[in-house]
Amino acid sequence: MELLLVHHRIAVPGRQVVDLPPARSATDEMSAIRRNTLRRTAEIRHRFPRRPSRTVASPPLTVVDGMASLRHAIETTPIPGAPPRLSHQGAAIGLALLDTSLRLNHVRRLTERLTVVEHGSARRITEVDVGLKLLDEGQRQAAAGLQDLLGHEHGVRTSAPGPHRQSLWVPLARLPRRDVSPVDVYDSAGRKLPRLTQHEASRLIASGLYLLLRGILSSDEHAQSAKQDLNTFLFQVHEPRWLVQQALLTLLTERNHPDEEFVLPPAAGTVPGYGRQCREMALRILDDYADLLVEYAQLLDVAVRDYLLVVSLDDSVDEHRLSYETPLHVDAKAPWWTDQWQRLLASRRGYFVGYETTVPATLKSYHLVASTSPEAEIGRMYLSTDSDRHLVDGLAADLRSLAERKDAATLEESGGATHKILELQAQTVLRKLADLLRRRKWEAGQSGVGLPPESLPACHDLAAAATTGDAVRTETNELDNSLLRHPQFTVENLRAAAAELLDRDFGRDLVLVSTVTDNEARAYWRRSGSGDVRGEQVHVRAGLVLKDSTKSGPLNVMIYALAVAMVSFVLGWLLAHSPWPYGREATEALSHIGDGQSVITMLLLVPGFLYTRLSLPPRRTVVGYLGTLPRALGQLSIAAAAAFAATIATQSTGRIVQISLTVAVGLPVLTALLLLGQRSWHESAVPLSRIGVPRWVGAGERKQRRPRDANVRFDSSGGRDGASARGPARIDPQRGRPGESRLRDSPAAGDQSGLRGAPRPGPPGLPARARRRLDLPGSGLFRDQRRRRRDRDAHPQTGGRG
Repeated sequence: MELLLVHHRIAVPGRQVVDLPPARSATDEMSAIRRNTLRRTAEIRHRFPRRPSRTVASPPLTVVDGMASLRHAIETTPIPGAPPRLSHQGAAIGLALLDTSLRLNHVRRLTERLTVVEHGSARRITEVDVGLKLLDEGQRQAAAGLQDLLGHEHGVRTSAPGPHRQSLWVPLARLPRRDVSPVDVYDSAGRKLPRLTQHEASRLIASGLYLLLRGILSSDEHAQSAKQDLNTFLFQVHEPRWLVQQALLTLLTERNHPDEEFVLPPAAGTVPGYGRQCREMALRILDDYADLLVEYAQLLDVAVRDYLLVVSLDDSVDEHRLSYETPLHVDAKAPWWTDQWQRLLASRRGYFVGYETTVPATLKSYHLVASTSPEAEIGRMYLSTDSDRHLVDGLAADLRSLAERKDAATLEESGGATHKILELQAQTVLRKLADLLRRRKWEAGQSGVGLPPESLPACHDLAAAATTGDAVRTETNELDNSLLRHPQFTVENLRAAAAELLDRDFGRDLVLVSTVTDNEARAYWRRSGSGDVRGEQVHVRAGLVLKDSTKSGPLNVMIYALAVAMVSFVLGWLLAHSPWPYGREATEALSHIGDGQSVITMLLLVPGFLYTRLSLPPRRTVVGYLGTLPRALGQLSIAAAAAFAATIATQSTGRIVQISLTVAVGLPVLTALLLLGQRSWHESAVPLSRIGVPRWVGAGERKQRRPRDANVRFDSSGGRDGASARGPARIDPQRGRPGESRLRDSPAAGDQSGLRGAPRPGPPGLPARARRRLDLPGSGLFRDQRRRRRDRDAHPQTGGRG
């Protein structure tokens, strides 16, 4: 029986697209994979030299780590007695789905609508513009073939030939596994679309990841040697492979992933047997060939961390506009006293909302629409992404390396090789620096903020040296256009520019929303620069400042406080028989109040009745949060009147009654004056530097005050998983590409072999590996298995020998 593999490509995060073999028979497939990946294997080995073989303990699973989770699953999953059921056609489709979800080349625009009405809660609706024409041929074939595969597995008959509606199963997004709530996807007409279950998608991805793992390992030269453990694992002993398959299935199909490790201790009086050796072999293969599995580990991280949202779309319509709603993680936990203090300050400074999310690095356009209730308005909004963080990190490292080389190397004649290489590298680095500085200045001008030369003097000097085209006149009265002779190209400027790029957070861009209409603000971002995509995801950070648009709350409380003060003063006037309730006669009169019950009733009934007539918003809403200070001052006025009534009820001395009367009149008057003097909150009350904008915005005075804490923070990535997604890539995806300067880990000055374009000592070789043989009690069982079993096929569907 011949099995066919659909041709597809898969985009590894931060790497170039990896091609898997086209349709062919099972007998020729593994050799094709080896030929196709041998060139990449040599490059990867040269870049990541192998370390000696050793058993490495799994790292703590505090952050989602795909390989650590796989190792834990191998250690705790029972060894199956037969190969798990993996579909070879489903493996190709699963890899295609994973590839499509990583690249999202069919998504034209991603729009998130964030609605904030109540404190501590928000509603997010995501709208996706999908263009099916943007799918490549391999992705389209896999999307169409998934329908037939699902029908075949469920026993559905193939439809009769003829014109019929063709459906494509297309991934829309990757959702964190921590979000277990169901997600319904609707089209532009409001119809709910069919969605692939997470169990089905996870089985397809597990099949694909095992096929990819086997293909990568088979590309190693030790896979062809019968004396090596890799050959034993791939072709001779079946149980370790079955264990890896079962571990992948368990890891991806389970709703949860391991949060912490647990160890199952062996029983006393036992020795490692055949099952123990199978586990040790599977774990040792992952350890010994970790350098080959660098990109595979990143794919596994994505598969373990995220679910795929896959929906069925009509292939006869090219453009689709879809929407779905997903929950948000709220970070509003603070000590009680801190929360109350923030509530009081919000009336003056506004309600600060922080929002963080991640979008695919390949996304072309991103919109964020923020809205609130009609009683509130958005005073200020910004959007910032770290899409240039890899560029800035590389620039800073290159600038420091250039400074070291310029400081140590002697300047040769224009024809010298060292001089020419340094000149080309300097031009490349400074041109990228000048282009980045230009983009930041344009962003600052569009947003209405400043980026003065005084804030980044070294960067401005080096950018001017790269763009102005100035030359230096030599001793022979000739013009020398070399950047190395430019007066601004100094070691001090190079090192200062590297420090400025990192200190001023130059890797983050800025979109400042200046116009807000109908309590709704819109921020638009799209990728700028050269278009190079690095990393897996882009971290998006947004900030909103909301304020009360009615202004009626403070005014009503001010009038109420004056009314309470007037009631207390009139009652004191009547009780003291004088408008000035002080002196010997007033004290004597206040000491002998005849009908105190009537006075107490007036002091409690009138302020309480007036307080019920105040139109204060609910405390739970954002407007109620903004009105915390006026509400607290109004309640304080009631407390002052109640204290005055308490002194009369207890028949206190005249001196105490006078003091309570003074408080009952003076405190509401001070409340009214405070509310009258507090002007409505305006944008300049809180600088941009205090609400989370990048540090390059504005001048250096921003260092004097720390950023303001958000009143509430929403996160779409689930906090802990999001931190893992936001981390820098573990490998440099652009290393070795033409035109890219990578001076890190370079040799000492004078030896220019580490620079781009310098002569290499020789082609990268394939280092020999000293393999460690099994030397455990019962290891003869493996030799018996090698003699009895021979692998006749490389796939799990051929009689249990996959």
